Amino acid sequence: MFLHIFKYRVISLLREKNLVFWTMIFPLVLATFFSVALSNIGKVEEFSPIGVALVNGEALNQHLEFKQTMEELSKGDHPLFELTIGDDAAALKSLKDYEISGYIIPGQTPELVVLNSGLNQSILKHFLNQYSQNTAAIKEIVASNPEALPDLLESLSMTANYVVEKGVTEKSTDPTLVYFYALIAMACLYGSMYGLEEVNRVQANLSSKAARINIAPVHKLKVFAAGVLAALILHFSGLLILLAYMDKVLGVSFGQNTGYVIMVLFVGSILGISMGTFISALVKKGEGVKIAVVLIVSMAGSFLAGMMIGEVKYYVAKHVPILGYLNPANLLSDSLYALYYYDSHMRFFLNLTGMSLYSIVFCGMTYLIIRGRKYASL
Repeated sequence: MFLHIFKYRVISLLREKNLVFWTMIFPLVLATFFSVALSNIGKVEEFSPIGVALVNGEALNQHLEFKQTMEELSKGDHPLFELTIGDDAAALKSLKDYEISGYIIPGQTPELVVLNSGLNQSILKHFLNQYSQNTAAIKEIVASNPEALPDLLESLSMTANYVVEKGVTEKSTDPTLVYFYALIAMACLYGSMYGLEEVNRVQANLSSKAARINIAPVHKLKVFAAGVLAALILHFSGLLILLAYMDKVLGVSFGQNTGYVIMVLFVGSILGISMGTFISALVKKGEGVKIAVVLIVSMAGSFLAGMMIGEVKYYVAKHVPILGYLNPANLLSDSLYALYYYDSHMRFFLNLTGMSLYSIVFCGMTYLIIRGRKYASL
């Protein structure tokens, strides 16, 4: 009898177009939109050489070392400048046509001419200041101590970095993963709609179909268990399709722990369905109110997990960490985050334990509420 109920419950759920759309199709569509919208986030733009002109004339001939310095900085695979040399009129025309960021008039103190301020102009200004300072230092030292010139030139040509960047993981950071992982968390919590449907199906005061089920010669909990199992299989299958689509088609990375990722989806599916059963059993209003509560809880949790604004997740973790542990959506997304970024699985199992405890509490409370509910008449 249980298998018979289970079989036809699967068929019945597949015919529920609203359930199929919100739990299977909608996450796929949203993941596609995320992929298009977030495709350029985190990509570093290639640096373009700064267009600059050097005014030709007698002053330039008197400062050939400055000209040589500019030419050296305009060579190589990654030049700093894109240098042109011409007269005043040509340089001014190029500047007004925005072909260059500025032009330089050589002299004892080189003069920079720009139209507006910006990053390129700041780099040019900083370069001229540094050149003037180094030139003045060299002249002063040569005048007072010519023997120190070789050491000075060597020190000016050397740069040192005293900061070593060391991350907690060897994996490269990808800011888009927060959005995709939160989306999976939302898809898991959308399983609440299945749980809501199963509880409504055995509450005789909500529909004539539920009334017939309650007077049928089959224990109500057996009918309920068969329906929940059917919902779990369908929802978990939808999550696996979402995972495969995001991984193989959209190129979202989940790391090498595929088995653990699937475990997160399975526990997340149980969590979502059990949350839906609890909300449906607890809220005594109509189906519309129950659906509204499910959506509010799911979307609010997903928002705090960073699905709409990635920085929200980090803000919560920094300022209200307890909220992160109380938020089922954050536990789900953070489990995937921990699997991808961290070599240790301690954080992953901590999140998994939290999700399991939520599921146990939701299932236990649902059982107590449904088991104790009586009807005066059907």
